[in-house]
Amino acid sequence: MTDDLVDRLHQAQQTPYGKARTAMLEDVVRRADAAGSEELAFFSRLNLVTAYVMGGEPRKSLVPFARCVADWDADPAKYQEHSHLFLWCFKYAPNTLTKFPEVPLDRTYAVLDDMERRWQVGGHSPHAVHQHRWQVAAHIGDDETAAEQYRLWSTAPRDDLSDCIGCDPTHKVHHLTTTGQTAEAVALSVGVLDGQLTCNEQPQQMLTTLLPAYVAEGMYAEAVDAHRRAYRILRNQPGELSAYSDHIRFCARTGNLPRAVELIERHLPDLDDSPSPLATMDFAAAASHALSRVDLRIRRPKSTEDVAAADLAEELAQQALALAAQFDERNGTKRQSENVRAVLAAEPWVDYLPLSETARKAHQRAQAAPHAVPEAPLPEGGGQVWLDRAEEGWQTDRRTEAIAAWAAFEQEVPESDRTPLDRARVLDGRGLVASNNEDVELALESWREALTLYSELGEDVRVLRDRGRIGRVLCDAGQLDEGLATGEAPLRQLIEEDEPRRRGGWQYSLATMLAQAGRSEEALAELSVLRTRPDADPDLQSGAGILQCNLLLQLERLEEAEEAASAGTTTREQMPRSFAYRQRGWIRLALQRPAEAVGDLEEAIALAVGMPDSEVHLTICRLELAKSYLFSGRPLEAAETAEEALPALRDPELAGLLGDVRGVLADAYRALGEMESALVQTRALLAEAPADAHPYWLAQTKQDEGNLLERLDRDKEAVDVFVAAAAYFEAAEQPLEYVQALRLAGQSARYAGDFAQVRELLDRAEPALESLPSADEQVLFQQAGIHWDRAILALQQGDITTLVADAARAAEAYERGGYEEQHLNARLILAEHATSDETALQQIFTTLPTSHPHYLRTGYLLADRLRQLDRHQEADQLEVLLGEA
Repeated sequence: MTDDLVDRLHQAQQTPYGKARTAMLEDVVRRADAAGSEELAFFSRLNLVTAYVMGGEPRKSLVPFARCVADWDADPAKYQEHSHLFLWCFKYAPNTLTKFPEVPLDRTYAVLDDMERRWQVGGHSPHAVHQHRWQVAAHIGDDETAAEQYRLWSTAPRDDLSDCIGCDPTHKVHHLTTTGQTAEAVALSVGVLDGQLTCNEQPQQMLTTLLPAYVAEGMYAEAVDAHRRAYRILRNQPGELSAYSDHIRFCARTGNLPRAVELIERHLPDLDDSPSPLATMDFAAAASHALSRVDLRIRRPKSTEDVAAADLAEELAQQALALAAQFDERNGTKRQSENVRAVLAAEPWVDYLPLSETARKAHQRAQAAPHAVPEAPLPEGGGQVWLDRAEEGWQTDRRTEAIAAWAAFEQEVPESDRTPLDRARVLDGRGLVASNNEDVELALESWREALTLYSELGEDVRVLRDRGRIGRVLCDAGQLDEGLATGEAPLRQLIEEDEPRRRGGWQYSLATMLAQAGRSEEALAELSVLRTRPDADPDLQSGAGILQCNLLLQLERLEEAEEAASAGTTTREQMPRSFAYRQRGWIRLALQRPAEAVGDLEEAIALAVGMPDSEVHLTICRLELAKSYLFSGRPLEAAETAEEALPALRDPELAGLLGDVRGVLADAYRALGEMESALVQTRALLAEAPADAHPYWLAQTKQDEGNLLERLDRDKEAVDVFVAAAAYFEAAEQPLEYVQALRLAGQSARYAGDFAQVRELLDRAEPALESLPSADEQVLFQQAGIHWDRAILALQQGDITTLVADAARAAEAYERGGYEEQHLNARLILAEHATSDETALQQIFTTLPTSHPHYLRTGYLLADRLRQLDRHQEADQLEVLLGEA
């Protein structure tokens, strides 16, 4: 029974903090109590106290901790082995008690006094005692006592009951920041963040605490990095409602209200399961402050109706103030109410602090853009002057002015006074406006009527213009044969004969029509000429670069496409420039130059943000930018950029990108060590896969799922997933991958202790290799791998005879395949177990450079073997050599 409970306890200790871990520990405590295992019950109960505190349920820690205190005081000698953990858990009590206003303050002081007594009896440094007295004094607003306890805390020596090298300075940074000593706070943090932090709460707590200090000291890049890094970790941890409020305040006070609202909506449901009234108060105040500054409707948890931000802000403000009043009544001060009111009325730290490179560029662009100048009123005119001004305005891209001039002519000149040429020019304008509004039928009708009038008047150039326009519109509508028959010859003539400033536009129309008809090389020839025309508008030349790039991409001529895309970035118009940057970024990514692609795609997004009808374009840019970040070794930026793209994928037009975005997220999360999040995205990919998804893709994705489960130590689940991946590889007729998946399943089964399943899986894998070429390197690798897996299984079971036989077969196959590292591993295990002399180990050791990862292991194995052979002097000399290495 005891062994079973110890196993359950160990399993609980390996589970992440949260409700699952606490439930497992609660079960162990109940069973230990029922079995009369007092020491195990005591130790398990202390683990449960820690789990409650770290898992976001600190209130529940008080009862089991009180039981531990009673048990300890009844018989201290019985539990001496666990004295350190017992005293460590003592530190949770005063901190927890301050978070609940219903707990009398006298009780907290009594715990502090008891804590101090126990520390003195045990001969421990008062370092931790002063820290917790500071914490209580700061909470109630006793600034004089807090300052004195901070001084004593800072001068007392650290010991093994002090908070870790990350958490202890974090509390000190909080004191320094709240007392206006922000430069000192930043200085104190430097060594901490540069060091090795292994605590469950770091570095996210330190980074969060530093946010106001960084901003106060003008360290804006550090502040942004701290927010992004810390929040990513915190958002997946239980009981962090107070920390969320710090990040909401940071966003609201740095001009990032949309981000603040995003965090509020994400974490509003956490209020229903708040770790403490203090956390509720903090979050409610921060959320109210942000929501009072936006005009939005907010999603409420468990409700189908949204609520106005102002209404929710008022509700949360009242909740925060009511809780502050309860704390102040308990504490006999006004500090918590003062703090809440300060949060509610807080002014911005800075006008705007961009949280990403794309946001920074967009802001810079908006700041540098000239303010819009109202269009000047139309000059005096009359009769045909209006038509001249309309055509001039349209030609020079002053569309609003042109439309107004055509309208002025029609209002001023009665139909009876218009000449046939006037009527044709009005029809031209009507067709241009209709075409611009994508009213194809009206455009064609207008131009065809104008064409008849121009023909009767002998206006040959205007006839050619309308035929070219009609041909272009027909091609745009998919009527390629008719469009080319109508417009190609007139456009070629206009390119040669029309007034110079119009020729570039006609050439662009012709190139577009040729491209639509699949005549890519002819289109490229026209575009090349257009880009060098001295009489062509620069924006038109940039547009030609974009079209040229598209055609070259279709022809898979990437280097030429990159050069053409660069031409498109020089246009003065924002959206075409954005498209050109997107093109060049995609090309550079395809050319495996992701770091260069990053700059282009950031620029593309900055140009397009806020532009009308840009959502699809922006989402594609974000996806490509996320890929570029990922391939550039910047997984944090990749994850955040892909997350920005996710909300837009609800649009059916963008649904096809969902799989790509999930794939980037899974890879980015894996690189960040966020395995649970990576697993969620991988499983979503599989759940959303189409019915006709290729089995090879399904196999690879399923194998990714298995690898994630293995890294999460969920080996039993991983076995089934790897077996499923093997079935997909088999369906895809990929025997080598099939064998590899079964071997991975066997590895997970071995980790789970199911040795019979390991053998069964390896027996299934081996026949798949029999029909494959035995000399093939990949076949040899898998054959050797199966022998190696059997050898490791035999080693784990203590079957040395089988181990040696299979390791020898693995070594032979690895050697034939040229797999040097694997061959070395097999030789090492043989040298260690197959012979009692030192010859094999000596041969291996002398061939290894000191930098090799197996150098030290082999050397110490050799030294042990020499001692077994009573060659102690040689062993001593070897160990000296190894120590120097």
